[in-house]
Amino acid sequence: MPLLSDFMQMKSEAIRRWAVLMVAGTAQFLVLLESTIINVAIPTIGDRLGDGGWLVWVLSGYLLAFGGLLLPGGAWSDRTGRRPVFLGALTGFAITSIACALAPTIEVLVGARLVQGASAGVLAASALGVVIARYSRQRERAIALTIWSALGVVGAVIGSLIAGPLISWFGWPGVFWINVAAVLLLMPFALRTIQRGESHTSSARSWPAGVVAAGAAAILAGLSIAERNPLPGAALAVVGAGALVTTVLAQRRAVAPVLPVHLFSLAAYRTATLGLFAVNGLMIAAMFAYSTHLQQHYGLTAQGASFAVAPMAIASLVVAVLADTVITRLGATATFRLAGAALLVGTGTVFAVALTDAPWGWLILGGLLIGAGLPGAFVISNRRAFADVAGDEAGAASGFTTMITTLGGATTVAAAGLAASLSPYVGPYAVLLLAAAVIVALSLPRTGPREDSAVPAAGPATETR
Repeated sequence: MPLLSDFMQMKSEAIRRWAVLMVAGTAQFLVLLESTIINVAIPTIGDRLGDGGWLVWVLSGYLLAFGGLLLPGGAWSDRTGRRPVFLGALTGFAITSIACALAPTIEVLVGARLVQGASAGVLAASALGVVIARYSRQRERAIALTIWSALGVVGAVIGSLIAGPLISWFGWPGVFWINVAAVLLLMPFALRTIQRGESHTSSARSWPAGVVAAGAAAILAGLSIAERNPLPGAALAVVGAGALVTTVLAQRRAVAPVLPVHLFSLAAYRTATLGLFAVNGLMIAAMFAYSTHLQQHYGLTAQGASFAVAPMAIASLVVAVLADTVITRLGATATFRLAGAALLVGTGTVFAVALTDAPWGWLILGGLLIGAGLPGAFVISNRRAFADVAGDEAGAASGFTTMITTLGGATTVAAAGLAASLSPYVGPYAVLLLAAAVIVALSLPRTGPREDSAVPAAGPATETR
């Protein structure tokens, strides 16, 4: 029966085609899971391994290395091939997770977290590069980026949800052993679905990516150091920003640029990256502030704090599943505005709870609204950012954009930490409220007539230079 045979072949091809997205998306899920799951575990780690001034670096060190390796990871993926870079980073992520779980001292744990963050940065950049290169038609790319963004947000929120039970059952190393188990399950699928392919970039000039990575790392390190030593931290951040800006400006004038800085000439890309900066910052800092508030002020256990995050996780999951349908019916602009409104009301609610010292149950309402707003804001921002990225610069563009996104998380966490030193609990929530206000401001102007109001029609993605 040739008709049935043709149908089965088409179905098998469709499964293989979208299996790439699920493998790459699961990697993104793990990366963001690890960026938030540690928040619930930090008090327990401090009790078991001590602080010694290093405890803050268990979180900051991961973000530092993660942000610093995003851009080189994307460039390596374009130059040497996405399969070896993706598989190597996935393996490295599992090995460094084992090192974290077995760390005997806080100093060893921080060192292992730095290397884990580096492998996660390369993994995130190469995974997103795989997605952008694989799905070049606009409608396919819109769907792929919707699922990609949703998996990232759900991973970040789920991290705080499952951390408590893992700590209760396996102690604090449980938040790292979960990565090892997940990679062991994912690796066979990755070996089958991430295909070998030619590298797209032959240029050996990778120094601009290295300079920008070093600048980003200096900014992240400076922001972390500023919590304890403001002047040295601020000086390091300024030096890093100077190196980053100088290199980006030089790349704008380069004949054959290594970095896709030409994307900043697009108004939609500039707005989208600012949105990703603010949304990721709000998400990471919200997990940090929420868990700390519940455990240190209200006296909840790690497991109790995780259960308190359940409404936020459920709301994120539901909205993530419905995101593409909602965008199709309401349009991107309306969806982004609804997401921004939910984030603003949600952060305003948790701010009011901290200000009035209301019962912690009121935090659930704020968390519910924050969880509902995050996926929509992430999906729209990612769609706009990568709408015009060509396949041959997928890795560089993904590393560049994700680096900006990561800086948002690190900046907001550092700002929340500084605000907490001025006003515990109220300060961090004020930072979240400010981030939500930025997102709402970005949702107000329209960036285009039809392009922004509906799902892109099927057709090849255009390259804008």
